[in-house]
Formats: sequence, C-alpha cells, structure tokens
Amino acid sequence: MVGETTWAAQALGGLAMLLGWWANAQRSDSRLLTGNMAAACLTALHLALLGSPLGMAVQLLGAVRFALARRGPAPHLAAIFALLALFQGMLLAQSWAEWCVVLAAMLSSVLVFQVRGPMLRLGLLLCCALNLTLSLTLLSWSGILYQSVTMTLLVRQLWGSLRPTLPAYTVQ
Repeated sequence: MVGETTWAAQALGGLAMLLGWWANAQRSDSRLLTGNMAAACLTALHLALLGSPLGMAVQLLGAVRFALARRGPAPHLAAIFALLALFQGMLLAQSWAEWCVVLAAMLSSVLVFQVRGPMLRLGLLLCCALNLTLSLTLLSWSGILYQSVTMTLLVRQLWGSLRPTLPAYTVQ
C-alpha cells in the first residue's frame, strides 16, 4: 500500500507541476495567480501523501492567498497571510527545510498582495529556491523538477522584461 500511495503522490505532484508551469509561463499576472492557486491545491494533496503536514498546510494557505490576491493590492491581507504562515511554522515545522518553506510562504504573502510585474516574478524566483529545499528533503521528484523548471521560466521572463531597458553596445 505504501508503494501505491507513493506513486499516487508522485502522479498528483506531476499534475500540479504541469499546471504550475503553465501558470508561471503566463505574462498575465491574473493567469499566473489563478494557475498557481489550482496548482497549490494539487500540491497540498501531493505533500500530504508524502508525509509533510506543514507542506500541505502551507500549500492550502497558498491556494487561498493566490485566490484573494487576484483582486489586487491588499496590505492588510499580506500581513495576515504572512503571520498565518509563521504560525503554521511554529506549530508544524520540524526541520530547517520546512522553515525555508515557511519563509517562502511569508515572502509570497507580501509579494502576491503588494507586487506585480517583474518584481513579482523576481520574488517568486526566490520563493522557488526556498521551496526547492523541501522537495529535495522529501525526494519529491515532481517538486524538484517543478521548482527547477519554474525558476528557469521566471528567469527567462525576467530577462525578457529587462532586455528592452538594457543599453545596446556596439563595437566600432
């Protein structure tokens, strides 16, 4: 039964990964937030099946955060969600990797309610790096692959948004 649960968890993680990649490839902030909301729901179940109650709780909180963030800036919600993430960590975190996830959730709370455009993506890049630590610790193959490819997608978008503003140098 344990083997079947592991395969089911990895399959759910794979679906969440594909949905998350789609979301993070979007140029529209609204689609980015909506796709990440749906991916967070699937990832919560994936992490629960892999045995991380904190990972599950953080993802469920993230799904609600992404849903509410689609409405626009809300400084009070940023503070509330950051504090809720910290509270989750105090209750459930058992390793340094889980504290990295808590830090990512706190940062993400501020980002999705306060920031848009390239700065949102830069912050999400840092969140991915922090979340990668738990994926490595749990040996979540879809999580490792997801975070790595998502980081690449975000860097590509950031590079694309910076290119027009970089000075063009010509050799004479």
